[in-house]
Amino acid sequence: MDTASAGHDPHPADDRSSPDGGRSPADRRFPGTGDRPPDTAVRGDDRHSPDTDDRPPADACSPADAFRAVLCGDGLRRCPWAPTGPAALEEHDRRWGALPADSAGWFEALSLEIFQAGLARWSIAQRREGLRRALRGFVPEEIARMTEDDVDELLLDPAVIRNRVKIEAVVHNARACRGLGFDDWAEHVGDLRPGVAAPPLTVLEESRRSPEGDRLAARLKEQGLVFVGRTTGHRFLLRTGVLPGHLAGCFRGATGTGGSG
Repeated sequence: MDTASAGHDPHPADDRSSPDGGRSPADRRFPGTGDRPPDTAVRGDDRHSPDTDDRPPADACSPADAFRAVLCGDGLRRCPWAPTGPAALEEHDRRWGALPADSAGWFEALSLEIFQAGLARWSIAQRREGLRRALRGFVPEEIARMTEDDVDELLLDPAVIRNRVKIEAVVHNARACRGLGFDDWAEHVGDLRPGVAAPPLTVLEESRRSPEGDRLAARLKEQGLVFVGRTTGHRFLLRTGVLPGHLAGCFRGATGTGGSG
């Protein structure tokens, strides 16, 4: 504080001289810094105003970047959920957003979304192999033969989603889908594929429902299927690549039938 400007006389001790030209002991400990300790020495960016110093650098990360496609150790960008575990990574890279190869693949996609309902996102990926084994490869004709005793047995299997309502819904749907071939499934969704579909930039932009999913759910219900609400219909379209299922920037975001991988 400037004692003169404050209206006070200088303290008599201030006039005392020292061998170092009046520098304080703290100053003498930091030679070569212009009488300032290192942490207060003038730096090049001190030429700017405090307002300028407060600005983030041009390459600073935005909070929204945490929800975009992430760069993984192999040099590929993926949706943020992909690196959460081996099962999720395989699901992302090999199956999610991919066109099913046969009629069983279409039915599997629908059944997995039925089992997924109400669970933590992508948790179904860890149970997929157990469900395939227990539900006879998701072949509708095979599942349709399952009896109530078979369902009771599945409820004891820790490798599956042990939910009676969901298992019975899949068995019921398999009976309704017997005889549907690959082309029949493709026809169900053929007019639901948008001509141009831009993938979302972040997971915050992903929607739980869509007009296309609403229409598909209505069609499936008309054919006697159960447990196929609007959210299930929408995610079925994402899973099968009819709608964009991967984020912009994901390495799988530009492949597949719906431009989604």
